[in-house]
Amino acid sequence: MNLTNERIQRLYFEEKLSTRQIASRLGISQSTVTRALQGSSLRSKSEAAELRYKPLSLDGSHAELAYLVGIYLGDGCLVRSSRTELLDIACDSKYPDLIERFSGLVSRVFGKSPTLHKDLFSNCVHIRLYGEGIGSILGFEPGPKKGRDLHIPSWITENEDWSRWCIRGLFETDGYMHHRHKRDRSVVVGFSNTNEMLLDEVQQLLYNLGYQTFRRSKTSVDCWQYDEAMRFVAEVGVDKR
Repeated sequence: MNLTNERIQRLYFEEKLSTRQIASRLGISQSTVTRALQGSSLRSKSEAAELRYKPLSLDGSHAELAYLVGIYLGDGCLVRSSRTELLDIACDSKYPDLIERFSGLVSRVFGKSPTLHKDLFSNCVHIRLYGEGIGSILGFEPGPKKGRDLHIPSWITENEDWSRWCIRGLFETDGYMHHRHKRDRSVVVGFSNTNEMLLDEVQQLLYNLGYQTFRRSKTSVDCWQYDEAMRFVAEVGVDKR
């Protein structure tokens, strides 16, 4: 089954969209949607629903999970949806490589391919995965992140390699890098968030990894020291494209 057919079947059986809605979302004809559904190994929506509610388990490595935890803490949300859970990662459509990388990561971690949803009224693309047990694997309870303390799991902070992966996920979602206009060797690299507990833990984790010039403000943790900023980007592998 090719990727397009798989997406069509997931949108129809799991998201319960009509063939017209699927055709509009993917920019294809309704006949293409119909052919994909005719070749489906899923015989009914009730059968597909069972896949949605099926408990998930960790299928990827701990490094990949740490990377995904960082992404979730940055631009992800986790909610209860009927009898299952929904992981939703919001991405800007101007970063297609990032969307592809995050989608592949979710698939590897959970052993199940997510679906992509383009917001019709913004540049936002949502990477979505349904499944029971997502929160247990990530280490977070479903629900809004705003207004509650967010902690980086200790199994990540106690391991240097996994800490770097988590930091990469955080900076590739809510991070930024700016070169100051007409100034050589002048750059700022930072992470912006409104959760003060998370900002404190990000700063401490950076310090533990040897990046000691990152400074904390009310809504960000950033570094203006050129050599350390560039070393951080190179060593952590931040690639926000």
